[in-house]
Amino acid sequence: MEAYRKAASRLSPKLSPSALAQLGNSMEQALTDAPSSVYSIPESVRHDSFVLPNKDGTTSHPFEEAGSEVKSNPGAAIRSIGNSRRVFLLNSSLSPVELDGLSYRIRALASNDAINSILVANPLEDAESNCDMSENTTCLSSFMEEGESPSRGAGGPWGKHLSNSMKTLLHENYGEGLAVPIVSSGYDARGIYESGMHKHLDQLERELMVPLISLSKAVRGSYDETINSSPSKVPLISIPNGLTSDSGYALLLGSYVLATHSTSLKILNPLRGLAFDPVGLSYLLPRLGWEFGQTSREYSKACGVLLALTGYEANAEDMVATGLATHYIGSPYKLNILERGLSELNSYAGQALRPKPKTLHGREQDDAYDVNEEFRNVAVGNLIQHISEYDAAGADEYGCYLQDDLDEETGLFLKDKDPSITLAEERIQMYGEVFSEFVSWGATFQDALLEPTVEGIIARLEEIAATKAEFEGKSGCEEDVMVAEQAESLVSSMKQRSPLALRTMHRLLQQGAESDETLESCMEREKKSQMRLFAKEDGDFVRWAESGKGVGLAGMKSIASISKEKEETFSNWNHASVKEVTNDEVEEIVSDA
Repeated sequence: MEAYRKAASRLSPKLSPSALAQLGNSMEQALTDAPSSVYSIPESVRHDSFVLPNKDGTTSHPFEEAGSEVKSNPGAAIRSIGNSRRVFLLNSSLSPVELDGLSYRIRALASNDAINSILVANPLEDAESNCDMSENTTCLSSFMEEGESPSRGAGGPWGKHLSNSMKTLLHENYGEGLAVPIVSSGYDARGIYESGMHKHLDQLERELMVPLISLSKAVRGSYDETINSSPSKVPLISIPNGLTSDSGYALLLGSYVLATHSTSLKILNPLRGLAFDPVGLSYLLPRLGWEFGQTSREYSKACGVLLALTGYEANAEDMVATGLATHYIGSPYKLNILERGLSELNSYAGQALRPKPKTLHGREQDDAYDVNEEFRNVAVGNLIQHISEYDAAGADEYGCYLQDDLDEETGLFLKDKDPSITLAEERIQMYGEVFSEFVSWGATFQDALLEPTVEGIIARLEEIAATKAEFEGKSGCEEDVMVAEQAESLVSSMKQRSPLALRTMHRLLQQGAESDETLESCMEREKKSQMRLFAKEDGDFVRWAESGKGVGLAGMKSIASISKEKEETFSNWNHASVKEVTNDEVEEIVSDA
């Protein structure tokens, strides 16, 4: 093995980037017994290129180097950024092989003390170019200068920049997120059907469900005894600039989740006839707001039901207010600042202030004790705090909790200080009380959402919706009308979904809320339930997949037309309503047997 290393070191200066990457892959497999799936996620040197598809399906090679090999359309790729590593999420869904490969990559990186962090984000091109990555085929880090990119002549490393007038029109049609990309949906459910994997439970468990659980644990930093993984050391930071849905939330289970103004989360699986993917949502949703002691914890169960069963889309403020995201950074372009900062921070091993204690003769050295443990990862946390506007615990970008010490008139200065002598850098920029419509609706409909059955929830919401006629047109009753309209919208959304999937998810939430449950036990139950829904003969999932219909997402037909195009949703479920679903059917799906 040592001879292999020496030969590689002599050859590396003479090799092309692609050949060097191939050599690295071979060494990695020889030294670590890495699974073959790991190579589906290229981790490569700076100019090792791989081809991403254009909108018309064609591809182009940015380098004319003879004999250069390229990776064709990977779902994700990893690049070095100084002492950090950046995971580019290139496709909104990953193949089962890529899910397994990415979980291995993240586990390996998380235990590497020669780096300081792992940064997971979809490229900024998503927001600027309607997910068009064709001009950034090498996925350079976003803070690098344009001259570093071989595609500079074709429009710079950020893809096809839009004019200000175009951005204005997009903003009017799509809100702050411009094209609002899909960050991750985890995997392609219809692709699972087309491959026939749903018919074979052993294959479905081995190739899809287990990789999803493994990825969730890897992102969370959990020690996995089944694969004897090394303990995680460095934090994983996610910046989801766009919509995350269902199993895509596995990528948001890390140490830090930085929400931009376009970040959102939505549960779409019931529109496919499916329930929770095995990423632990049936455990996390009933506990919203618990981790940071937020006000939303008082309505956690109601908010969990609202998000899971009604298709409510939680925006960035909602996610931070409930702990689904840890920080709010506003602009996605703060990614540039974060990348540069992480690239210059010391590695995990280098974050040390105290020297190692001397080993005295005759005494054994305690290698497990780290005298610098309290200093590890602190600099990364401070950097994140400084680029954030506020965090889930209520601190602003200075990391301060000064609300009680600020002057009552402006809320900008500390009490007993003369504002005229306060320097600009000493001023505390406050953002006021962060309002979350999601938490507000959870509190408003809490009694209805905590009904013990799904049919009870729908019935209570229908009662509230029926009050619209009573209040409409009356002075001072505008809020009552708004509440009735929201209830009507929630009922309509629930009735679009698979009744069996709704009953299954509601039962999983009830079980996951029990005090003796763990994240792992909920993942295992989610896995078994989802597999049964996948494999059910002529089940709701099979019907949806065969219909060719989508889940109601809206997208642009083209950048030129700026017209919305919304997917059709499926409605021909096996049960006409949740009342037709029997308890025995639900127990058959969720039972531990």
